[in-house]
Amino acid sequence: MHTHKEIGIYSYLSFSPGVGGKLKKEVNDFYVEEVPINIKRDNNGKNTVLKIRLRNWETNRFVKVLSKKLGISRNRIRFAGTKDKRSVSTQYFCIYNLTKIPVIDIKDVEILDVFRSNNCIELGNLLGNKFRIQVSNASCDGVEKIENELNGRFPNFFGVQRFGATRPTTHVVGKYIILGNYREAVRYYIGLQSEFNADDGRKIFWDSLDPRAAIREIDRTAEYERAMLNHLIKNPEDYAGAIRVLPKNLAKMFVHAYQSYLFNIMVSKRIEIGVEPTIGDIVLKTDKQGMPLQDYVKVTSFNINKIKKMTAEGKAYISTVLFGYETKFSGGVQGEIEREVIEEENIKRENFRIKQIPELSSKGRRRNILARFKDYSRNNCYFSFFLHPGTYATSLMREFMKREELEFY
Repeated sequence: MHTHKEIGIYSYLSFSPGVGGKLKKEVNDFYVEEVPINIKRDNNGKNTVLKIRLRNWETNRFVKVLSKKLGISRNRIRFAGTKDKRSVSTQYFCIYNLTKIPVIDIKDVEILDVFRSNNCIELGNLLGNKFRIQVSNASCDGVEKIENELNGRFPNFFGVQRFGATRPTTHVVGKYIILGNYREAVRYYIGLQSEFNADDGRKIFWDSLDPRAAIREIDRTAEYERAMLNHLIKNPEDYAGAIRVLPKNLAKMFVHAYQSYLFNIMVSKRIEIGVEPTIGDIVLKTDKQGMPLQDYVKVTSFNINKIKKMTAEGKAYISTVLFGYETKFSGGVQGEIEREVIEEENIKRENFRIKQIPELSSKGRRRNILARFKDYSRNNCYFSFFLHPGTYATSLMREFMKREELEFY
């Protein structure tokens, strides 16, 4: 059984006992709706924008199916954020350079709105997401204590979706990629089995690295793995090339997942010693909507009282690093944490310049240690709230549930 510690998460901001229970017992228990930036409508626009409600669809898989239905490259379909499969999600998709209104007949897909625009959508082009979440098999007596302890804040951990809920291996693949060990990266991605879903094809590849034998047995729904195996059949031992047959955003996710794993460890360590601003911290400013920016201020003895006031009001956030080839460490206690984690992992900045697959290279950036939840309400075990882009509802729900096993999320 997999636990949060495997993805770098082992601390809580709140200290009262959780309610237990399970998320996503039913697909309808987890609803998310994107709040988009303003997309200007234009009847003569060159792009088509779709507002779609998806039930039990992972975003990348839906885009692949949609592109086949429309007979176009998947690269022409843009979206603002990826959503989990086991959920009901309302999302916006932009089909680049398509002026006709498409006919879409796909199971569990509902078209809510269609319009044309000269604008398009890119990853991150959101104001945020609204969530409505039911926790099953739980009694929510006592949640008020946790609500008071959080006071609108929670640890900004990358959730299990970043790593793979049934096979939390994406970050492991990412580490092998940055170390240049593409064979092991491919072996882990294709070959590592899930305890919930045994697959003879995966086991064959794990044990033998034989793509011909593996592809005969691997699950037909494992489309990306099959594409990689086909590449290896045609190009024996070209493991870097096998990674490159994946959609670019998926391949990038490997390196991003490893950065996320490092970030989660750093946040876990910081929570253990306290999350109030200290001298040496690097603080992120916010925009008018309260979203953190890549605009930094260092905490000093001269500004610390002002910074404490700003962080309490949600106008600034203490940050740590998403480690990459341009990373500069924080000062003070956070800098000590960052150096300790990087030394323990035995990696260096230059590892994130990936020579054989340069499009996966990452210079790194900063991310806030805590996040805020807004428009919060609760009716027994039914939770509603708003989160800024890039923050994970499962990380907030972990504070309420206090379940360490990943299967509960």
